[in-house]
Amino acid sequence: MLLEAEGMEVSSARDGADGLTHAQAHAPDVIVCDYMMPGMNGLEVCDAVRADKDLKGTALILWSAARGIQAGGRVDLVLEKPVDFDAFIRQIRHLLRRRTPR
Repeated sequence: MLLEAEGMEVSSARDGADGLTHAQAHAPDVIVCDYMMPGMNGLEVCDAVRADKDLKGTALILWSAARGIQAGGRVDLVLEKPVDFDAFIRQIRHLLRRRTPR
């Protein structure tokens, strides 16, 4: 996977609820969440992450093929597909540098 080639540890989930459970168990530094998922949509997952005190420092990236997603400050970054990989990596690294320590 491309992110792993950049030295990042990557895991995935089958849907929003699974992703939230995984995040609660592993406390990732960054969550990249698709907007359109079965069950919980990406914003619902991000809201649940923000509400979890143990995940307070987790950076949230929401991406979507839909144009004009308004997250209203609920996430750190909204990306529209297709995503330029080099810019995506720079944005992740920027978020990691400024994240809140746990």
